[in-house]
Amino acid sequence: MPTIRRRLLLALAAAPFLFLSPVGARAEAPLRVVATFSIAADWVRQVGGDRVEVTALIGPDADAHGYQPKPSDTRALKEASLVVGIDLGFDDWIERLARSVGKKPIVMLGELLPPEDLLPAGETHDEHDDDHHHGAFDPHFWQDPRLVAKVMPMLAEALAQRDPTHADDYRRRAADYARSLESLWHTWNERFATLPPESRRAYTNHDAFRYLARAYGLELIGIQGVVPHGELSAKALAALSDRARREGIRVAFLENVSDPRLVEQLRREAGLTVGGRLYSDALSGPGGAAPTYRDLVEINARTLHDALAAPNP
Repeated sequence: MPTIRRRLLLALAAAPFLFLSPVGARAEAPLRVVATFSIAADWVRQVGGDRVEVTALIGPDADAHGYQPKPSDTRALKEASLVVGIDLGFDDWIERLARSVGKKPIVMLGELLPPEDLLPAGETHDEHDDDHHHGAFDPHFWQDPRLVAKVMPMLAEALAQRDPTHADDYRRRAADYARSLESLWHTWNERFATLPPESRRAYTNHDAFRYLARAYGLELIGIQGVVPHGELSAKALAALSDRARREGIRVAFLENVSDPRLVEQLRREAGLTVGGRLYSDALSGPGGAAPTYRDLVEINARTLHDALAAPNP
């Protein structure tokens, strides 16, 4: 009898945990978030931590300009509690796609920046490249980590509205992450400040780095304008070559989501040095040089600085 009674007492003691554990598991289920592209997805991970489960519709090393929705994207949106994007003409397609699966809360981080922080949309060097248009502003604000730091508290609030239980955690993580980005900018700004004026100009594959140029006092000239597709006309190539010789531009940079042939063509025409590869609209995969946004900021700054600071060959 004592043995039977002891087993019964142990079973009764364990019963509350047996009944409560499934409820607890449901309560701790992560917040499902869809981000339009890999960079925004990383911001959500940095602010949300293990409280979020993020799906990027456009993954690492993928060109956001050529996005075509897949059935898996629709499924992810149906299950999402929040959608995070940029807009400013960059990913405005997400609103139509999200509406197709029902009403979803959407936060467009670029639209939350004040107009005075934004640059006007650039002009293409190729008059035939009209298959994609941005809005009034250049959307690539993420190339300046100070602007990303500004919108992280807003991302935290968007997460907090969907998951109030962990609001303080989101706000704390956003503040810590923003401080780390501002510190990273400060470090590289001091290094770029040592470059002489004649070493601050370079060509890039397309016009996605104007915020980066402004952040560090550089002049980065997009070979192809805002959109990284199409052919570079002979007239435009000659003008770019003449400018390189006239202004002493000696370096051109490749880009992770653009065809390298344009840079190679200009390199041959103008006798430039290829300074390395920059990350524009996408992170790298886990084994690459820029698997997180902070890595992207670091590798872009390092690649630019080292190439511009190198002595003439």
